[in-house]
Amino acid sequence: MKLEVITVSPNEDRVLLYFDPEDESGDDDKVRTYLAENSLDPKREYTEARESTDYNVLYFGHCYIKDHMESLTEMATEGAP
Repeated sequence: MKLEVITVSPNEDRVLLYFDPEDESGDDDKVRTYLAENSLDPKREYTEARESTDYNVLYFGHCYIKDHMESLTEMATEGAP
């Protein structure tokens, strides 16, 4: 999973989690399990093509997920796609 934070305005950030459907490491499953165990449901889920890969994207508002950012950042691979 790759994590990206987008600043929309001074008081609003979006958190995007990118899941590579071809990742077989099991790391994405750990993130999805973490989200489920903490009852974290995305505001939106969609597919986005980046670098010739169709990522499954989960979109969260920063206020909603901010208490979990440290854990998610630790589970993320480096850099947004």
